[in-house]
Amino acid sequence: MVETLILNRIKFNKKGIQKKLILQAKKSLNLTWSEFAKELGVSTRTLTNWSCEKLNMSFVSAERISKLTDLKIPKGYLVIKWDDHLRKISASGGKSSFKKHGRVGGDEIYRKNKWKEWWTKNGKYQKAPSGYNSLLNIKKPKHNKLLAEYVGIMLGDGGIAKYSTTITLSNEEINYVNYISSLINKLFGLTPKVYKKKNANAVDIVVQRKALVDFCQSIGLVQGNKVKHQVDIPSWVKENKSFSIECVRGLIDTDGCFYTNSYYVNGKKYFYFKIAFKNSSLPLIKSVAEILASLGVKVRISRNLKDVRIEEKESVLKYIKEIGTYNDKHLQKIIKWKNSKNMLE
Repeated sequence: MVETLILNRIKFNKKGIQKKLILQAKKSLNLTWSEFAKELGVSTRTLTNWSCEKLNMSFVSAERISKLTDLKIPKGYLVIKWDDHLRKISASGGKSSFKKHGRVGGDEIYRKNKWKEWWTKNGKYQKAPSGYNSLLNIKKPKHNKLLAEYVGIMLGDGGIAKYSTTITLSNEEINYVNYISSLINKLFGLTPKVYKKKNANAVDIVVQRKALVDFCQSIGLVQGNKVKHQVDIPSWVKENKSFSIECVRGLIDTDGCFYTNSYYVNGKKYFYFKIAFKNSSLPLIKSVAEILASLGVKVRISRNLKDVRIEEKESVLKYIKEIGTYNDKHLQKIIKWKNSKNMLE
């Protein structure tokens, strides 16, 4: 059994606050409504409905606005869990349906009879529209920064099967799950399914579309076991500095870690913040190390050739400044480190 995850909503306790936040952010970023909507991974209509306060905006979009503009999310709000909301409206709808039809789900016999009537008279004689197969197609983006980041994500925690693609993340990375879902929608015009694994602390972001599998292979990603194939960053990414930066961020946001090591020197305890990328594909390890080195980030490859480590403070700061992270799990560790006394020394 799996459980679909949907974005939670934010509800401000005063009218006008949501509208003001969105309008201030739009003005600060100097974007059109369409451009602003793309940044948030929503439709223009959804964004304008949020700005008119017809709907409560998603909590992850409020956080995204805060990160993009440095505007703080206004105080005084509730986070509405979407599962609770669905249960509420489902219960309400179920009661109404039961009262009207004597059952939940409406008059099933009537619905089936009407469908049979339509199929007998018209449906089976109709030819499928010429564009029917296009429903299974996808947008095919040109080589760009977002696509390079997607490549990094897929090389990190992604997998490609015969008819589907899957990205697996921890339950603790829900905001990043939403970010990746939005990224997939921007790139390919698809809305992935997000499933919570019942017996594991993980979720799967799944797209069941053969066209996406074929496209992924056309841009240098490999179907099947990545370690067995000894995968590497595609050449079109490595040959472009901006693409390389985006790809490395995607790799380390998914398959990397930000951590603190402690040491005692003359009886005093010191904490050192480090970044590591671990992978069992040697070509990938070498490429990540080369890209980071080309940016002036000093790295060390472990003896077993499965880790790229950034250990010097100046290089850690350079990585954070020039590459950064979109994964809140990493971001919170960075913030904690920067606010620590050890960072200030």
